[in-house]
Amino acid sequence: MTTNGSSNGSGTRARFDRFNVDLNTGRLQRSGLNVPIQGQPFQVLRLLLLANGEVVSREQLRFSLWPEDTFVDFEHGLNTAVRKLRQALEDSVESPKFVETLPRIGYRFIAEVEWASPNGSSFTQTASTVVSPVSTPDSKLEPPVGQWKHGAIAAHVAAIVLVAATVLFYKNSRLAQTRVGRLLHTIGRPAHPAMSERQLTANPDDTPVTSAIISPDGKYLAYTDSTGFYLRQVDNGETHPVPLPKGFEAIAESWFPDGTHLVVSRVKTPQGSPSLWEIPVMGGTARKLGEEGFSASVSPDGSTILFLKQMPSGQEVWTMQADGSHPRRLVSGPEYAFGQLAWRSDGRSFAYSKTKTRYYTSRSGPDTQIEIFDLNNNQASVVRYLGERGLPRGGAALGWTPDGRLIFPVREPRPNQQDTNLWWMQFNLATSQPEGTANRITSGRGIAVQLSLSKDGKRIAIRKHSPQPDIYIADLEGNGKSVNANRRLTLDERLDYVTAWTADSKAVIFYSNRNGPFHIFRQNIDATQPELLVGGDDDLYMPRLTPDALSIVYVIRARPGGPSNNARIMQVPLAGGPSQFVLEDSGIWDIECARHPSNLCIYSRIEAGHQTFFLFDPVKGKGAELRAAEIGGDNFDWCLSPDGKYIAWAKNRTTMEDFGIRILSLASGSTRDIAVPGWAEIYGLDWAGDSKSLWAAAHNSRGPQALLNVGLDGKVMTAQSYENGNLEWSIPSPDGRHLAIDRDNNSSNVLLLEDF
Repeated sequence: MTTNGSSNGSGTRARFDRFNVDLNTGRLQRSGLNVPIQGQPFQVLRLLLLANGEVVSREQLRFSLWPEDTFVDFEHGLNTAVRKLRQALEDSVESPKFVETLPRIGYRFIAEVEWASPNGSSFTQTASTVVSPVSTPDSKLEPPVGQWKHGAIAAHVAAIVLVAATVLFYKNSRLAQTRVGRLLHTIGRPAHPAMSERQLTANPDDTPVTSAIISPDGKYLAYTDSTGFYLRQVDNGETHPVPLPKGFEAIAESWFPDGTHLVVSRVKTPQGSPSLWEIPVMGGTARKLGEEGFSASVSPDGSTILFLKQMPSGQEVWTMQADGSHPRRLVSGPEYAFGQLAWRSDGRSFAYSKTKTRYYTSRSGPDTQIEIFDLNNNQASVVRYLGERGLPRGGAALGWTPDGRLIFPVREPRPNQQDTNLWWMQFNLATSQPEGTANRITSGRGIAVQLSLSKDGKRIAIRKHSPQPDIYIADLEGNGKSVNANRRLTLDERLDYVTAWTADSKAVIFYSNRNGPFHIFRQNIDATQPELLVGGDDDLYMPRLTPDALSIVYVIRARPGGPSNNARIMQVPLAGGPSQFVLEDSGIWDIECARHPSNLCIYSRIEAGHQTFFLFDPVKGKGAELRAAEIGGDNFDWCLSPDGKYIAWAKNRTTMEDFGIRILSLASGSTRDIAVPGWAEIYGLDWAGDSKSLWAAAHNSRGPQALLNVGLDGKVMTAQSYENGNLEWSIPSPDGRHLAIDRDNNSSNVLLLEDF
């Protein structure tokens, strides 16, 4: 359609409503004042104006804005350009005055436009675009007069009631919080279709998704794995790498509301702490926001960022401005690890979960609770306890919907207690108090570790992982420090933790939840199935061989929610027979025994973050307290040498010094340190059979893990390296020929919930 010569180049200036446009200079004015507008949004405006009310397809815009050889995420780029154009014109998607969207087709300019005459002295009005209702085969049929009158009256009454209710609801906040107000709020609201669930990523087990967040418009998923940082279109699956500087390995944390920038965390050095950065998704310069921080969340208006800091005494919740300025601490707690930080849609408060660290856990009390922090008064209030069993570590994903529903995870009952699924509960936006009961959303395997929502709440991205510890057998070669390929021993899909060998080095002892509760098993290293040693209704932990190698001792921990925090140590003959009570004490953490001729057995207990040691006899029970100086800190895992002479534990840092291993002589009480440089953490220690070296698991902040052999002479050897999967620990056989290695594959992918 051609009118008034505008398409032949004679008209280069146009006006509509309060706006004037000069296509030659690229200037846009509103009421005589210049309006800032970037190049691509202005080009979109130019094309729409020159179309004179006709539809401009998305493909036409693509070819006009980007040359054929330009690599760009066209969908995202065009959406951004149109959004910025609407911002310049003060237009909206829902009630457009100027730019109308035709889904999957293109855009159309719908306002009346006047073009300047060729000499520029006057403007001539073009025909405005009027969109008529689509007619149907029955649209010409008129109802009887009486029926029409009654129907019209009813329609008008309904419209008046709806308008009045809407005005009352939004104008009167007190009424909005009453039952009547909430009922009126639902009048006229369209019913939600049935929620759907589908998988967004399909990464294999050896390349798990490490972070994932959905964009505010729900069209893109930013995610990371060990191969890089990616942007995926939700609807068609098209995926492109996010351009980042070389060596810039990032974790996706949160989108800014404009949908063009992200907050990411990054560990620069293998032993470093994560820092926070802002990056553009289409490529550009990364900008540092803070020296320390992770698990960041941008406020709904984009002005503030919440994040966590890892401190020597525990984790803390902090806030800062979007540019990284004015950081301040909001919440701290040395007893707790915090979960995902989730802004409420009004930006006045946020929710988080906090779980007691394993050194502060009390079996008689709740481990995990959800709190809402009010930024107006800087006060936190507990809104829900997640049961005495709490949640699996790192499995506390949270999110808010625009209408005030809080989404949170709940642990499944036995035998699926290592799985969590999502539930929701309505909260009153004025009082932050729950209303009604909790409602289940998902049912499936895995632990929900990260959750993000589109701005309208209709799309939810959930990252779930499924850690599965299994036992692998490796042969030691040469000097007993070289490890060959691992062979998987346990073939189930439950949690298996090896803690001992039989004296003949032919079988391992482990505990597993394959039957529901954790039970104790023995399995020959050439067998495919284990033998049950101890079952029952209780959870059983840490089976160890007694010094004479004829029995095992193990721990029955206190039942979650039980009357006390006391645990029991029990003994059972390897040849079979009933278990015998050994002793009872509060907070029992671990037990270990030396080998004959030593008859030494030790257990430790942890209460309120402090560890103490006691001698015990597998038959006679509890003995004296063992005076052991400076054991613990932020790592209470320890191991007793087979000859009964030493205790070793990882000496974790409270500064940026190297980690190492501390050795305590039980005879003299003296300690000495062995440096293990180049690693961020040492854990999972166990002594070699000759008591002359230790096997240790180690990892770096950027991911790689290794199995190390650390000699008492200070020599450190890397026996095996692991890029993916978590190495727990390794237990050497008494004859020094094998290692039982406990490590897990951790599959992790992203699910999408729609129309929630």
